[in-house]
Amino acid sequence: MNCFKCKKELLFKKSLLKDFVACPYCGAFFPKILEPIENGSIEAELKKLADEFGGLEIFSEENASRFAKSLAKLNSPFDVARDKLLVANIKKIPQRLYSVIEQTQNEKQQMADLCFDEMISFGLPQEFAKETIAWLTQVMRFSVNLERKPLIEKNVVNTKVTIRYKTATFSSDFTKKTFDYKSCTIGKQEWFAVNFDNTHGRTESYDDYNNEIGRWCTRKEFGRLYNWHEASKNAPEGWRLPTIEDFRDLVHHIQSLGYDSGTALKSTNQWHGKSDQGLDLFGFCAYPTVLENGESQAWFWTASATGERDYPHYCVSLRANNNELNLTSKAIDGYQACVRYVRDIE
Repeated sequence: MNCFKCKKELLFKKSLLKDFVACPYCGAFFPKILEPIENGSIEAELKKLADEFGGLEIFSEENASRFAKSLAKLNSPFDVARDKLLVANIKKIPQRLYSVIEQTQNEKQQMADLCFDEMISFGLPQEFAKETIAWLTQVMRFSVNLERKPLIEKNVVNTKVTIRYKTATFSSDFTKKTFDYKSCTIGKQEWFAVNFDNTHGRTESYDDYNNEIGRWCTRKEFGRLYNWHEASKNAPEGWRLPTIEDFRDLVHHIQSLGYDSGTALKSTNQWHGKSDQGLDLFGFCAYPTVLENGESQAWFWTASATGERDYPHYCVSLRANNNELNLTSKAIDGYQACVRYVRDIE
């Protein structure tokens, strides 16, 4: 066994190696997962593939095809392990883990979590994902915590709500209409699972989200954008415009399950930037509604006042390059943002 940092060979008995916490030469920390690899294991076969290639670069993005071909040549008794790794390679799990091999421990853990969630969303069992990531990280010589978070069961239903809106004559009278809206349950709250749209497709004034101009816009299927006064007066009976505390409770609930709030709420497509897509764990399905400087964003109104004259109300925001829901955004009342109504579950 060689030290992964100074590369010096550790010529000690196997029983003694297991007791080492750090390299006796350079002091580099030995992750617990780095126990000596026994002959005949899939980890040993992966290490052999890397050695034959000339290094761990076989796990890199540009070598994904070569890695898959090398795996396909493995025979019994590694058939099951080989097939699991081939499936993982489809979702680029080896390549994602390799991309953080020189990064901080926190970044390695985040990538391992993301890879696990990606495999679960692909329909693979937890133990399958855990085992596969353990094989790969062991060979790549870093340690991650593979104790898993609870599985999330999406609870998305079609909810009939009564919408009050002004008639075509714009009189002071309101006409009640019943429409179906998707809603999702997150913790002790029920949220609109789509952006509010009281035009219900009657208008053609929707812009293309990918216009690259950087102005606020939205696709028809994503719902419309409203100023604060419109957002605050259109809440259906029994629902309300969420406060900043409602959003804070939402974040706390998601984080208590071990997930990043932004990643959990964002849709699984349409997001553009440096980060990966969202996971949409609860069915909230937050689509981006603006593209600024190449980064997707989505903003949502709250009912909470800031106490400031120029920016009187809080918004919350999601960004492609941030894994958490931002609770500190402020906006003028004429600002255009999305609307998600909420109600407490009794």
